[in-house]
Amino acid sequence: MMVLAVGITSEVTQSVSYPGVMPRNNRMASNLNCLVISGNRELRSRLDSVSELSGWSGCDMPTDAEELRSTADADFQLVVVDIAHPIGERVNDTLEIAEEFAARPGTLLMICGSDESVEDELWARQLGAWVYLPGVSSGDSLVSLFAEAKRVVEQRDLWQLV
Repeated sequence: MMVLAVGITSEVTQSVSYPGVMPRNNRMASNLNCLVISGNRELRSRLDSVSELSGWSGCDMPTDAEELRSTADADFQLVVVDIAHPIGERVNDTLEIAEEFAARPGTLLMICGSDESVEDELWARQLGAWVYLPGVSSGDSLVSLFAEAKRVVEQRDLWQLV
């Protein structure tokens, strides 16, 4: 393990172990997965690229209600829900899956809503979303946001080991 402190890199030779504490999985090293729920194909494609650029292991993107239901049992560290462009014919399917993932303590929830909808933002904040995006930005800002989500998940996992 390498430690970077004030521009000086040094090697840490001593390993700290905590009796009885074993890592739950190797998620930090290779298993950071996100889920993008959007009926907007362009947004799904953009967020897939953003997730790859920011270091996420995988990004699932259901395209219909059946695929959406099959994601409910999976483990995702970041879930992006586009309520401005829900999947399928039933808007409630998208809202219900957002509520289900919001209830999971190990999941960061990002809600994308309409530019001018105060109701969307209020709903997302009451739900406990990590981030609310009024309209979806593009490019560098999304890469930074996904990179920050990755950092938050990794930090949380480190604290769970202590």
